Amino acid sequence: MPQRFFRLSRQRWLRLFFALNLTLVAGLIAHQVWLYVAEPEFESLHTVEVADIRERLEGRDAYRFAVVGNINNSVNVFQDEIIPLLNQGDIDFMVSAGNAVSGGQQESYQAIYHSLELLNMPYLLTYGEKEDSDFGSYLFYDYFGRTFTRLWRAIATLSF
Repeated sequence: MPQRFFRLSRQRWLRLFFALNLTLVAGLIAHQVWLYVAEPEFESLHTVEVADIRERLEGRDAYRFAVVGNINNSVNVFQDEIIPLLNQGDIDFMVSAGNAVSGGQQESYQAIYHSLELLNMPYLLTYGEKEDSDFGSYLFYDYFGRTFTRLWRAIATLSF
């Protein structure tokens, strides 16, 4: 049987190749449709998160926060090991120092959003190189809100 498979005519090989390409294209289209349908309903999260941080810190003289960086290097380690440690600690909020996503694609933002939902505290993401790739700056703006000066002003009013 294997010998017969390799003896297909040129026309049959082309048909097989065409069918495989159609299957691949259909799979890619289905993936994009799934991303659209399964897109989490979140936008401008920093607005809510900054308000939560202000509420937590109101009337307090001291507070504790955690800074994490390059979550994209291992989202699973962040989700399975770091988040439980943060949730167990006496930490008021978390700041990501950028590069929280592995690229600017929608699925990267969905993955980090699902991980961050596991935190029992407010958080802020800063804008890094990875967030900017693949037109990710638009998604970062949509999902988390403004970047640069407004975010840094919000952090500065909280802590300094």
